[in-house]
Amino acid sequence: MGFKLQVINENLKGFSINSLSRKWDISTSVIRKWIDHHRSNGEKGLSGSIYLLHKGIKWTVIRAYKDNGLSLCDCCQHFNIRDQSSISSWIAKYEQQGLDGLNEQKKGRPQTMKRDNPIFKEAKPLTRLEELERENLYLKAEMDFLKKLDALTLLKQTQQRKKR
Repeated sequence: MGFKLQVINENLKGFSINSLSRKWDISTSVIRKWIDHHRSNGEKGLSGSIYLLHKGIKWTVIRAYKDNGLSLCDCCQHFNIRDQSSISSWIAKYEQQGLDGLNEQKKGRPQTMKRDNPIFKEAKPLTRLEELERENLYLKAEMDFLKKLDALTLLKQTQQRKKR
């Protein structure tokens, strides 16, 4: 936040946004956004957005955008939201799914294995038949592996002979 405030203070001292952009290698649109947030909310406007997870607040922002004719930029400043893309995505979700689209979505990768999966259950002792079936399956897999290894070794040897 200190750096943003420094850039804004330089702008208030008379430096143009373009000169600050070149000096600090920052986009002019980013500097304008910082200035707008500072103008509307003071220093707390620079600290980042309020995380709006509540469906009612999202609905209020959408209504302000649609009914009051506020621009995305105005909504960001009024409600202290960092990015216009957040509001755009809320509007798109609302238009596609209605109010249910505004519910908070779970983040992260979905769980691939359920806890009721047999892997997570306590292992019961196997019967003799189950033990033999498991051993048979293991031996078949081992045989398939060895056959494939032999085939690849033979293929490699024939390719080396052709090169000579």
